[in-house]
Amino acid sequence: MDNDQIPTRKRRDAMKRLLIALLICALAVGLNVAWAAREDCGPLPNEPPKPAKKVAKEDPNVQNDYDKVVAEDTRPGVVYLAVVGGDQPKPNACGLNPKNDPAEWTGWGGPLDGDNVTIGEGPGTRNEIVIGGGYFERGIGTHGTAKLVYDLTGGNYVRFEGYVGMSDEKDPAECGHGGSSQFVFYVDGKEMFKSDVLTGTKDGQNVDPVKVEFDIPAGAKELVIEILDGGDGIGCDHSCIGDAKLLTSEAVTAVASEDKLSTLWGKIKSAY
Repeated sequence: MDNDQIPTRKRRDAMKRLLIALLICALAVGLNVAWAAREDCGPLPNEPPKPAKKVAKEDPNVQNDYDKVVAEDTRPGVVYLAVVGGDQPKPNACGLNPKNDPAEWTGWGGPLDGDNVTIGEGPGTRNEIVIGGGYFERGIGTHGTAKLVYDLTGGNYVRFEGYVGMSDEKDPAECGHGGSSQFVFYVDGKEMFKSDVLTGTKDGQNVDPVKVEFDIPAGAKELVIEILDGGDGIGCDHSCIGDAKLLTSEAVTAVASEDKLSTLWGKIKSAY
């Protein structure tokens, strides 16, 4: 080998090492952003003081106990719906905020002042989200009647996924059936999903959340979520949307290390 070829090879090897190092750094940053999303939304707005009703795993003495967990979805291209810590029209690490008047975001107990929490008994009493014995790391807690409007022009969204239901922070002793709400989703004025009237309890048991999933048409501009009172007034209507998220094509096609959330709920339930 000619001596003048040695520096060239060394330069190529150095460039390869640099590119590998940059790739590793990029992957690390991406993973940190994904895992930090809930953290980027901030803590419960009322810590301290503590929430009005604590959350605990499989504790019969705690009203907000749970035996299932729906963890944050860390696939690339997942954007969570937020109310406070996000941004709009382009989301930040926490998620996407609504664009409509904050006075419309909740029918009682406002203003909403935190992400991933329930309405509680108003400001200073927010709780983490438990619906039907399932703990949601991410989600929106509000109170009927409410309206949330999200700008879809800041991302290439192709799908919405989430769960709707009533917070377990209300029980029959307080509200008879734990409150009731109906959830309706629209994209550019077209109804995409409408739940039945959902109650918090039935026959003394918490009611499971209902899965919501629909495709978002190309070029869509606006997602509207309306939370109605169930036809019996707004008393005790502590309404929640668990794991509410927009998926880009990157998220839909990503090869995750775990099953997609659309099949996760049933597997979690059968494991207990």
